[in-house]
Amino acid sequence: MSVKLIFNFLRKSLRIRTITNMNDKILAALASATNDNKELTRRRFPRRVKDICVADINGTTYPVQDWSQCGVLFTADGRAFEAGKDCAVVMKFKLADVVTEIPVTGVIVRASTKQVAVEFVDMTKKIEKAFAQVIEDSIAQDKIAEAEQLG
Repeated sequence: MSVKLIFNFLRKSLRIRTITNMNDKILAALASATNDNKELTRRRFPRRVKDICVADINGTTYPVQDWSQCGVLFTADGRAFEAGKDCAVVMKFKLADVVTEIPVTGVIVRASTKQVAVEFVDMTKKIEKAFAQVIEDSIAQDKIAEAEQLG
């Protein structure tokens, strides 16, 4: 073997080892990375529990336990709902002096004796913006309330 062949072989071997080590470091960093969630979760958006809101389904109003931009959990007798069925929901939020209504479609993913969970589907940009506005307004209201309490 010539010196040049040996040199090229060693150079490629070293490059592969370096790439492997780099990949291992990246994978280790990703594995140790944490987010601000307190528990492991598959959720795309955080649950919102402090907002004053209800879910209106077929003219009946249900109190919301928590919601996010991709679904809602509300209090209801789950026997009236069937998992896997489509569901039209009007989310109603009290913001400042106005009630904001956002109509969404969803699929019932869970129905128990006390709770029903709906995952929103076919979200348009308009609906996404409306949810974002609700969140922004809610945060603004919280900041105003904190400022009033402080002085």
